Amino acid sequence: MNRKLGIVGTLSILSAALAGCGSSGAQGSSAQGPVTIVVASWSGTNVTNGIIQQQLAQFNKAHPSIHAIYRPISGNYQTIVKTELVAGDAPDIITLNNGGQAPTFEAEGAIVPLNSYLKQSHFSLSDFYHGALNMFVSGHTVYGIPRDQSPLALYYNPALFHAYGISGPPTTWSQFLSDARKLTNPAKKQYGLVNTPQEPRWAQFLYQAGGSVMNAQMTKMTLDTPQALQGFTFYVNLYRTGVAQQPSQVGATWGGQALGMGRAAMTLEGAWAIPYLQKTYPNTPFAIAPLPAGPKNNTSLDFPTAWAITKDSKHPQQAWQVIKYLTGKGQAKWVEQGGLVTVKKSLINMPYYQKHPIYKNIIASLPHAVPWNFPVGFNQYVNTTLANVTLRAVDGSITPKVALQTLQSQGNAILKAHGGQ
Repeated sequence: MNRKLGIVGTLSILSAALAGCGSSGAQGSSAQGPVTIVVASWSGTNVTNGIIQQQLAQFNKAHPSIHAIYRPISGNYQTIVKTELVAGDAPDIITLNNGGQAPTFEAEGAIVPLNSYLKQSHFSLSDFYHGALNMFVSGHTVYGIPRDQSPLALYYNPALFHAYGISGPPTTWSQFLSDARKLTNPAKKQYGLVNTPQEPRWAQFLYQAGGSVMNAQMTKMTLDTPQALQGFTFYVNLYRTGVAQQPSQVGATWGGQALGMGRAAMTLEGAWAIPYLQKTYPNTPFAIAPLPAGPKNNTSLDFPTAWAITKDSKHPQQAWQVIKYLTGKGQAKWVEQGGLVTVKKSLINMPYYQKHPIYKNIIASLPHAVPWNFPVGFNQYVNTTLANVTLRAVDGSITPKVALQTLQSQGNAILKAHGGQ
């Protein structure tokens, strides 16, 4: 699900960025003395929030004329930021998420082009992974600089596997289902898989069966293929047969917590779960494996995020200095402090990853991971429709085929309303 018009080579993007024109705020601020820059993101785990705060503290030490502060946002992040943008008091810098958030903010003029900042700073984009970068580029305009990314991987409890006589993680769908059955013990509220039944957790099964959610240009829904139905049906049946449960059904809020609590033998998460599990559940063993392969492959979804400057920033030049630090020198420190997977190719072989092989199978999934994204107009579809329809399929109210037909029809209606189809 790549960005429309965003599938361009990194060098082409760099060339366009250096030649393009950015926001009128690129000339900087006339403010005297220290300038306060508010950096906002959704409220993640305490570990992630702490890492961002450390990053900004390090930036402030090196830049005494700028004081960057972090403001985590609890609740519906996109709705809150949009409300602040309407009021004209949004943070200087926000995090752009995947799943269609970036195209929406771009189309609404909520964030400013970064081309002129890239040009004046001689900031190269050639080291960034194409998939992560392209999600925040529209045509030749760069709107966000990638912060981090992570493909999904299979997290599992090796102690539980050993206790049930399973020698290692599953590598195929059939092994995955067989292991999940063995590891399920309702009396102990222990299940083979615990994950929220949402599209970011079932889309990879479609790709693994040879299907997809949308075409590469994001102009047409592709949920009406036999391959898509095969992947979705496999996922839905994990819940219908009782080997998979939702986190709320085992007293957890997400799959990583369920694994840490000992309620899940397996879960599908990204690298964000590593520091969380290590610090929150140090006594629960876990390991990470590639996703089990379906009939065609073991494709994973990737979840890039980026830093962007809002239209409300009174000091965009100083805001750019913060972003430049966070995505430049700060990238290595972000990794070393236990953050997500780097978006820079040059850091994949950095000593930290050599000393922390727990990241190995997540990083190995990057070359064949599909960025999770939707075009403009899909906000409600992503935030509500996908989950509601999937839950109806999981609880047996509708068949997997009807669920996909519903999602196909509603998705194409949105595309048509926004000039697609």
